[in-house]
Amino acid sequence: MRGWDFDLTDRCALVRLGPEVSTRDFICGDNGIDAFFRHSYFLYEQELLTKTYAFVTDDEECRIVCIFSVSNDSVKASMLPKRFRNRMQRNIPNSKRMRSYPAVLIGQMGVDRNFKGLNVGSQVLNYIKDWFTHPANKTGCRFLIVDALNEDKVIEFYRKNGFNLVYDSEDEEKEAFMIGPEQYLRQRFMCCDLLR
Repeated sequence: MRGWDFDLTDRCALVRLGPEVSTRDFICGDNGIDAFFRHSYFLYEQELLTKTYAFVTDDEECRIVCIFSVSNDSVKASMLPKRFRNRMQRNIPNSKRMRSYPAVLIGQMGVDRNFKGLNVGSQVLNYIKDWFTHPANKTGCRFLIVDALNEDKVIEFYRKNGFNLVYDSEDEEKEAFMIGPEQYLRQRFMCCDLLR
């Protein structure tokens, strides 16, 4: 099956991840993400810190294709480098500019290894974008944000899907988040304006 033939919303159903959905067989290939969805996601759910969803095949097997978690967040203008803040606020009328803008954080996201190469990740991001800009959405959400793994492949994936690095360099990002200059920066902060 070719990637462009696999339509996620046509072949799968979106379900809230709960005790009735086993994540035992889900393997995306990143040990941290696999461990989170096997052992930890429900602890975050219990504390109302995140909601976790899965796209599962609509056949008898109900295989998990992709899992993702989302939570409320915000983009604080004062935390942004001037260059990024100016570019971001250029798209917002002066009278609507705020100190903090409503956002949704994509906390964890993984595509099962059996569905790699089928454009699933991009389809999930498009689904999330549509979800939070749909008129039935219950809350304002201007931005999607993600702490992307600091790997070229991952950063490029998010870039292709409309996300931008907020900080030009790792050093600038470490300074903003008070991470020592000698420490490895595991994640990069990326943002997608839902009106652009």
